[in-house]
Amino acid sequence: MIRTPYLNSIVSRETLEKINKYCDFLIKYNKKLNLISKNSEVNIMSRHIEDSAQLLKYIDTKDKNILDIGSGAGFPGIVMELIKNDLNLKFNLEIVEKSPKKCTYLQELCKYLQIDVAIHNYDVKDLKNNRFDVIASRAFKPMLTFLNILEESAINFRKILLLKGENYQLEMNEAKKYWEINCDMHESVTNPTSKVFVINSVKRI
Repeated sequence: MIRTPYLNSIVSRETLEKINKYCDFLIKYNKKLNLISKNSEVNIMSRHIEDSAQLLKYIDTKDKNILDIGSGAGFPGIVMELIKNDLNLKFNLEIVEKSPKKCTYLQELCKYLQIDVAIHNYDVKDLKNNRFDVIASRAFKPMLTFLNILEESAINFRKILLLKGENYQLEMNEAKKYWEINCDMHESVTNPTSKVFVINSVKRI
């Protein structure tokens, strides 16, 4: 079992076992679907699992339904789903993923891990439900494009959680040309050059 100090501090042994099963399943499917870079397979726990898990710090008991947009390999949503009970969080997770092959993988993954997640294989603009407490996304689109997609999709939310890499400031500066963004920016627990954005509201300029 792969163990890390950060995950050990927040999850049970049983959850760690499920996370390891998730990693094994992902690496197996990665051979044919290219879900994550081959180079990141060796540090999958810190690079992908811990990175996704840190978003749970910004979830509270008021958050009952979460939408993961462009989940791909299952980040961050599946990781959040696996860990939520250890943190006494109660939310329903929905995933929207445009790629049919990735959706098939996600469906098989959820069945394998025995978790109940609604997976939608279509464009986010076609979601029937457009009200969510939290929108979460990781490595999906630049911030400006992401906000434009939400506007076009008419999705209502209480907050947005975005994991952003070293170009986070450039993305924020570009988005602020078109959007008034009320957000808090937090240090990443996995990468000193990355940030976690907690966006409380956005308004078109």
